[in-house]
Amino acid sequence: MIEDKGIDCEWVSQQGVRGIYSTEKLAHARKALEIMQSTAPDLAAYMRLVTDKSELAKYRLATADGAMVTSVAARMWPYKLVSKILECLLTSSDLTGTFNLQTLTPATSITREQASGQWQVSTSRGTIVTKAIALATNAYTSHLLPGWADLIVPCRGQMSALYPLPSLSGEHRLPTSYGFEGDGLDDYLIQRPNERGGHLMFGGGRTQNHSMGVTDDSVVDGATAAYLRRQLVDVFALPEGKEKEMVEMQASHQWTGIMGFSRDDLPWVGPVPEHQGVFLAAGFTGHGMPNTWHSGKAVAEMISRSLQGQSSEEGVARAQQVTGLPKAYQVSLERIKKAMSIDDYEVREWEEMERTRRVQHEAQ
Repeated sequence: MIEDKGIDCEWVSQQGVRGIYSTEKLAHARKALEIMQSTAPDLAAYMRLVTDKSELAKYRLATADGAMVTSVAARMWPYKLVSKILECLLTSSDLTGTFNLQTLTPATSITREQASGQWQVSTSRGTIVTKAIALATNAYTSHLLPGWADLIVPCRGQMSALYPLPSLSGEHRLPTSYGFEGDGLDDYLIQRPNERGGHLMFGGGRTQNHSMGVTDDSVVDGATAAYLRRQLVDVFALPEGKEKEMVEMQASHQWTGIMGFSRDDLPWVGPVPEHQGVFLAAGFTGHGMPNTWHSGKAVAEMISRSLQGQSSEEGVARAQQVTGLPKAYQVSLERIKKAMSIDDYEVREWEEMERTRRVQHEAQ
């Protein structure tokens, strides 16, 4: 699609490398790969677990316990991609009158008319009456479905665009995209093309401060910002860090955004129980770009079948057939009950922050 439409979103196919900085996380990764090799060998063929120190050094991860290397991955600028798709939809002569984008128009509530069975969507600019609603509301789902407050929780993430130091510039740029996983460590990194500045797009550092349940994206947390400016010097053992204490990279931009974290870590896709005509595609837990496209397509298929008079079960079955929607993503009362038996995200966040403090203390 990107090639066909000539979308300038800095797409580059390349390897993906996830550095692992914990023996426990390394054991989990090894087990996950074994499961994939037995259940999805076609996908497992693209992945391998590296623990040899000399090979880790080639990926600039000399201090890691291991790394999961994926041969088929890519980097891109998601906002540019989505904006271009919206532009194509708005200007398409084939969709005249059928695609209507209303910006700066928050939906404030949804209510069902008992007589007609239709839904009223209240907005700041009027009310819409409809037979079916697709909620792609992610972090803000509980604003319209209050019962989902403990199932999809807002979480503030923080990003930075960093000017690369000489050891990461020009011909020394990073050859892959990166993730970093360990105790209190869940960061991610890509590097923009050299001709576009070569900025290091580095995000994460959530355990530096409380982020779960936070919906204010107008604030940049100082402790997290400092962590993001300094962390790459240490994780890559950059020579600049050996020459001078507390070296940090200069940021051209720093910002925050709100993600929707699912209580059981998986997206929720499908008809909402006890809300006939309401369909959900939300709770992507920071992994929206590889999940939202077919999740949205699955919900569209379900709604289409519903409007044709088919049952929810028939719609879900058809969506699963068309899109490969995993059963684990599907919404059900059984899954809701099971998810509620798991510790909520705030408890898990405090535990992760405590592990982070302990690891940092031991390192000192």
